[in-house]
Formats: sequence, C-alpha cells, structure tokens
Amino acid sequence: MKTFAFTAIAIWTIAACQPVKKEAAVPEKITTAFKTIHPNATDIRWIQEPSIFEAKFRDGEMQGAISFNDQAEVVETEEVIKEEQLPNHAGILDYIKSNYNGETIQRSEKIVKRDGIVMYELQITGKELIFDAEGNFSEEEPD
Repeated sequence: MKTFAFTAIAIWTIAACQPVKKEAAVPEKITTAFKTIHPNATDIRWIQEPSIFEAKFRDGEMQGAISFNDQAEVVETEEVIKEEQLPNHAGILDYIKSNYNGETIQRSEKIVKRDGIVMYELQITGKELIFDAEGNFSEEEPD
C-alpha cells in the first residue's frame, strides 16, 4: 500500500511540474490573412504575445514565422536562412570570433520589419546577436 501511495504521489508531482502548453486562440481574420500569404504552410503553431499573434510554420523548404497585429496586418516576418546567406558573412564570423570566442552560429534568421527594415538574428549559446542589413553588429539580446 505504501508503494502504491508513493508511486501515485510521484506521478502526480511530475505531472504537476510539467508546463502546460496552450495554443493561442487566434481570431479568424488573422488566420485568414496567414492562409492568404502562406496557403501551403504546415506545422503551424500560434503564439500570442501582447497585441501580437505569431505563427511559426513550414512552407515547403522554408521555415519561418510571421507576426500579425490585432488588425491582421503583418508586423514582422522571420525566415530561417543558411549561415552562408548572411550579408558580410566573413565579417560576421570575424566579429563573433573576436567577441564571443569559441562560439558558433547555431541558427540564422532574416527578419523583415513592417517598415521594410531588414535585420539578421543569429543564435549562439544563450544569446541572440542582431546585425543590420549590411551585416554590421547592432545589439545582443538574451535568449
């Protein structure tokens, strides 16, 4: 009996500590806007942030994300790219080598803001490095 009680408590404790993942309730006008832009998207996951709905998805070979405001307008797009597609690739690698010794790029994304500004976000251990459209370092953000 004690073994049963101990097992039940252990299972309940483990289950209680697991994060509950809840998919965002996305307004129909936003899902319609998304489907208009990416009608063949798969693996769609919606995340809601204050006043923003973000869809992470695949569309053929492309993997990315697109963020909408409450009016179903695109405010930002993200596309996972190959490291070699970075502008000033050699300069970026030199910057990382000089300032983050031993780090390598784990993931590269091209980000286009609503106003057309292009930037690149690079993932390294515990950090995201932001570079401008020409490949110049802009800022570091925690991951």
